[in-house]
Amino acid sequence: MPRTILIVDDEEAVVDITRRKLVQEGYLAIGVFDGEEALLALQEGPVDLIILDVEMPKMNGYVFLNERKKIAGAEQIPVIMLTAFDSMEPIFRRNGVAEYLTKPLRFQELLTKIAGLLEPLDVKR
Repeated sequence: MPRTILIVDDEEAVVDITRRKLVQEGYLAIGVFDGEEALLALQEGPVDLIILDVEMPKMNGYVFLNERKKIAGAEQIPVIMLTAFDSMEPIFRRNGVAEYLTKPLRFQELLTKIAGLLEPLDVKR
């Protein structure tokens, strides 16, 4: 069964391109455009990994990180923060972010980080 990745970004092009490339790699990819939609997606079904933008309308990435703690098991889902702010790594780590990437997105680097986070989970299955 393919692993499910939730892509959360307010830029439609980023969500669309990332989703299509992840599907080509054999993942099930779900795209949403803000933190509120992401919380709903977490409640609707299992998610194995989250790719999260910081700056979004309605609910930004930081608020989402805190709100997901209210959903049973959601805090254990690895998060890759996608941002234009490369100096923010310490803040991301304190908020439970496993990895981060700066924009523009380099897809091969994203795939490497995804594999690094999901492969240890596959061994536990």
